[in-house]
Amino acid sequence: MVRINREIKAILESRRDRARADLDQRKAEVWSRIPELEALEQQITLEGIRHARMLIHSPDSAADAEALAERIAALKREKQNLLIQNGYPADYLEPRFTCGICRDTGLVTEEGSLETRPCACYRQLYLERLYQVSNILDDGRTGFGHFDVTLFSDKPDKQRYGSDISPREQILTIRDRCLSFVEHFADPGPANLYFYGSTGTGKTFMAKSTGLELIKRGYTVLYLSSPTLFDVMQRARFASDSEEMDATYRDLVETQLLILDDLGTEPASDARYAEFLTLLEARKARSSRYIARTIISTNLDLRQIYQTYNERIASRILGEFETFKFFGEDIRIMKRFA
Repeated sequence: MVRINREIKAILESRRDRARADLDQRKAEVWSRIPELEALEQQITLEGIRHARMLIHSPDSAADAEALAERIAALKREKQNLLIQNGYPADYLEPRFTCGICRDTGLVTEEGSLETRPCACYRQLYLERLYQVSNILDDGRTGFGHFDVTLFSDKPDKQRYGSDISPREQILTIRDRCLSFVEHFADPGPANLYFYGSTGTGKTFMAKSTGLELIKRGYTVLYLSSPTLFDVMQRARFASDSEEMDATYRDLVETQLLILDDLGTEPASDARYAEFLTLLEARKARSSRYIARTIISTNLDLRQIYQTYNERIASRILGEFETFKFFGEDIRIMKRFA
């Protein structure tokens, strides 16, 4: 854990260095074209230092401090006007951080206090390194922007698919529900999704794309295949380092969206199923006060869930998840032969 935190601090420092280098490059470009902006920038900096000193050493001079603050605001407006007049955006000389919330420090200050807490970007970096979930971010094929509805037939076939609607109509319904899930992610109340259907019908794509949209909005997302999840829970249970065990299990419980892919492909074990039930119950308890949603994708239909798992797990899943059936041709095979 210490190594992971050290890696994240190095990443954040690299991001800040990159933002500063990018800003210096833009400043050099603009100042060569608009020399008066350099003098204006220096004046704003000096006035800012004066204002800070006045607040520290002369707290009774409120009127003078307010006048100086207004002077600084006027200088900043003059700077923005000069940029706009010369064809630049008003914020062109502002640093461009990867995370605008914490400015790549990894920490945010609690409202109404001086206490800090880890930013969502820090938490996401931690999860990515701990569970190696970066494939949800950088595979170049995930995201609703890559969704191709033409891969799904628009011809209903009840005998083949067991539905009165076409695969295309069904996948569009599911996509719209996923987008709604993202939009209302922070709303109170239970909201878990259960995707089931045959191989290659888009379950993993929809789950990952939903997760990616939430990551973009600053939520923590943990994506695990079912064998990996059960392996992680087992290693946590038998870990010699109790702190590592607690942290590992806490991540599974506290991540705002847990995506569990390929449920049913893990090795069968009564002990593991008991751990899984404990995890589901812990996340349900957490969801009463915090955001704790879960998406499960599987080849197991609703009847097979009861056959594969004990009744308590099946009841928990079917009672607390919205279920969506995926059907159609195997998209992976279609893409390969296309």
